[in-house]
Amino acid sequence: MEQGKNLPGVERLPKLLVALRLPQNTPAARELVTAWLRTMAGEEVYSDIFDPLLAKAEAAAATPAEQALRRSIAEKKYYLTEAQVLATLSSFEAYKCAFILENDCGAWTAEELAKVLKIKKSEAQRALKAFTEAGLVRELKKGLYRSRMAGQMVEYPSVLAMQLEVREKVRGYIKRLEQESPAEYSAMGLFRADSLALKGYYPMLKSTVQASHAYSTVKKTGNSAAFFVIGRVLKMWDF
Repeated sequence: MEQGKNLPGVERLPKLLVALRLPQNTPAARELVTAWLRTMAGEEVYSDIFDPLLAKAEAAAATPAEQALRRSIAEKKYYLTEAQVLATLSSFEAYKCAFILENDCGAWTAEELAKVLKIKKSEAQRALKAFTEAGLVRELKKGLYRSRMAGQMVEYPSVLAMQLEVREKVRGYIKRLEQESPAEYSAMGLFRADSLALKGYYPMLKSTVQASHAYSTVKKTGNSAAFFVIGRVLKMWDF
């Protein structure tokens, strides 16, 4: 593979990044993908076509405020392994328990989790057992647990690197959360645009959603609650 004779297919790149523990949109990940593209296309084609295009993309530098925000977010990231992701997805109840533990720096019992989430104690116990085995929480004393990722922005492996059944499970859980959670605020836009041109807006939308984490807290306040902020663009029809 080092000589370009056994280059992995493009569909394997997301899994390769996860296996090498290279989060997407990091310099190391970009370096690997660039090397793959250069080897796949050949030096001459890469220099003539891809290099100028990628150079233009890099030229669109972020503002100082955006750079500061990204640095702040990056410093607080906790990168989940595939095994840890599967533990949080073992059930819808486990998925919600993971959210509580991810966003609170205190210690929790199964009874407390069950009370807040309105689930059965046995379901919370199963979730805590799975989290302990996956290294997501540590047991301070019998029955009392604390998260290892509290106060950090949890970064999941690329959706493309997950098996189809896992991706479907994530979508199902997100849909259930949307259905059972009343909207606190919403903004909507209906318009016509060029599909390729609109993709230039996606990084801004992603940054806006990530910026909401600046308001997160790992301590209970008089008005604290769990919030679900979504950035989504729906394509309705071609015309």
